Amino acid sequence: MKIGIELKNKMSTTPQSTINDLLEDIITSYEDRIQKIKTIFNTSQTVTETYHILLNDFQLSLQELRKERTALNTMLRDNMAKNGSLRKNDYDILMSDIFFLLDGKEKEAEDEFHKYIEDQRAMAHFLRQGILGIKNTEQNDNKEKIDDFKLGLETILYGQQHRKECAVAKFLEYQDIHKKITRYLQALLDQDVHVSFKDIKKVKRHLLEKLV
Repeated sequence: MKIGIELKNKMSTTPQSTINDLLEDIITSYEDRIQKIKTIFNTSQTVTETYHILLNDFQLSLQELRKERTALNTMLRDNMAKNGSLRKNDYDILMSDIFFLLDGKEKEAEDEFHKYIEDQRAMAHFLRQGILGIKNTEQNDNKEKIDDFKLGLETILYGQQHRKECAVAKFLEYQDIHKKITRYLQALLDQDVHVSFKDIKKVKRHLLEKLV
């Protein structure tokens, strides 16, 4: 957004005689930005490949969290079945609401991440096409092309920032819920006495009150 505002101010105060120099500065600036985006998103000269790399990194983070809660949940379920407090199937049914909620939050976080990456790809494409369009335009049409380019860039930058904030917020929300659940599971495992059916129901009620 800041880039677009600065360009607008420059264009409104620059005499026609220096438009060529200003245009060259604009083109150089955006070409530099395109190159930076290429460096980030085209590690192997393909945006698609880089997209999958970023997605895999994000999914690895989700998998680590999933592995942590699965291990705790399995230990608690096995302990309860071993001491006769609750059969494994009954335990799974009782806790299904909690993990259904958590799976939903994980899916929301993953969807927002997908959308953010798509916005990044759209930004790279827009910059490349925008610069090409300006370079291939007759001199007397440059100002109109630049104005259109600035407007489009401002819109994308605003949307991109909003998408980033949404992606971060969703992941932090999921992470917070995950932390609450694993903390309760760990507390039950750390008890000196056997965990009872009533203990599990109590924990489930507390979690649903906090999470829903």
